[in-house]
Amino acid sequence: MVKPISMDDGSRTASPMPPDYSRRRILMLLAGSAALASCAGLPPARDAAPEQLPSSDQFLALVKRGDSAGVSAMLDRDARLARATDTAGRSAFVWAHVSGFPAIAALLTARGLELDLVESVLAEDWPRVEALAAANPAQIGAAHPIGGTPLFASALCGGGEQFRLRSLGCDSDARPTGGRGVTPARAAMDCVDPIGAWLAAMDILSNGGHVNAPQAGGDSVLHGAVGAKDARLVRLALRKGADVDARDERGRSARDLALELGWQAGAELLRDHASIPRDHRASQFAFNQSRERFLLQIIEDVPAKVQSQITGLSHFNRERVAELLRESPRLIHAISSDAELAIEACGHTGVREIIQLHLDHGAPLSLPNAISLGDLDHARWLLDLDPRLIHERGPHDFPVMWYPAIGKGSVAAAELLLERGADLEQESCGETALHWAAMRDHSELIRYLVSRGADLQAVGYRQERSGLTPLGLAIAKKRDGAAATLRELGARG
Repeated sequence: MVKPISMDDGSRTASPMPPDYSRRRILMLLAGSAALASCAGLPPARDAAPEQLPSSDQFLALVKRGDSAGVSAMLDRDARLARATDTAGRSAFVWAHVSGFPAIAALLTARGLELDLVESVLAEDWPRVEALAAANPAQIGAAHPIGGTPLFASALCGGGEQFRLRSLGCDSDARPTGGRGVTPARAAMDCVDPIGAWLAAMDILSNGGHVNAPQAGGDSVLHGAVGAKDARLVRLALRKGADVDARDERGRSARDLALELGWQAGAELLRDHASIPRDHRASQFAFNQSRERFLLQIIEDVPAKVQSQITGLSHFNRERVAELLRESPRLIHAISSDAELAIEACGHTGVREIIQLHLDHGAPLSLPNAISLGDLDHARWLLDLDPRLIHERGPHDFPVMWYPAIGKGSVAAAELLLERGADLEQESCGETALHWAAMRDHSELIRYLVSRGADLQAVGYRQERSGLTPLGLAIAKKRDGAAATLRELGARG
């Protein structure tokens, strides 16, 4: 009898015959096989050489190279390869995404592959993610063979919509037993897509993740950015407060690593790290609209789902927010799974009626929200108290320079911020104030920003991964007035 070999053995060849088989016994077995084949209407085995089936290792090598034709041909020969895994349990589907070949992953699903939770995250099949998480909630915080939690997986592959995973309970700084021992933010540094890495790292570090969270071997987020030789990632880590003196287990700082790698530009960037302003969110919980100290209450008795609910509704639904605040005024202290205070939600959408509703219940009035609301007196007062607030950011990494556009296109607000030292090109993943003036169709603000030197050809990646200039964004959003103004001012494309 021929012993079958599983895919995990890495081979499709038959096991050798035991050495104690006699020649007579072998001939009898072959004769019996031929007789059985004849009865079944098949040609005798000796008339057709058995096909050598491909191995899992061969198949995974093609997946990692992005060889669609080779992968398809192998699947035609052995459909079971769609579920091939390496010795660590990482599937072909996982390797396709980690290697930057989502089309290969799509080919596998087209062959009927049933996805697990992490694979569903990579496929961005959110209904399936929610169903699998509900069926087995422990998976949300557990280590998958990819190296960490579902949020880790999304970051490693440059995925979007991480808020969905946080809402399901994924911890932004989780390092579960059995994984690589690094956080999702550190995993983002290893993403093969530079834009995906930038977007994923920005998302995690702006929504509850900590840039200096412990990592296996002391391999910090900043070390990872240097390892990627990506100046954008280094700048992001620095402005989020990365410790430039942190050492890995070999005693190397991030700058030491840059020098070791021969990345001179990175070494110089780290040498001059003090020139990069650090994000400063000190007004987030500082004062209410009466300029009295705001004392944030940690309302642990209120379920996280309820806290996220009012924050979500505060983006747009005044009536429901008013109802919830009547029932429980303490919800002004609600913080969502994205580390967003409820009033910050309406602050970055610019819905002044909801901002004022929260303020009337005692919520804090931060610098970004004061700009959004149009309360420039309060903004000046805050900046007088702490000039470093000019480097303030709202939730989700929203720079303070975006808020004049969010706040009804206020040129006066933009003037105030620039007078106090704001960076005209303050950006998040490349998007600047000019992008937001274009997206909100504020031609007067566009003219003002360009008169101050705003870059008409700056490329932002938050709205579209291929990158959009302010004019490209205006066209994409069908902001015809903004597009006409930008073209008049010399924008190309």
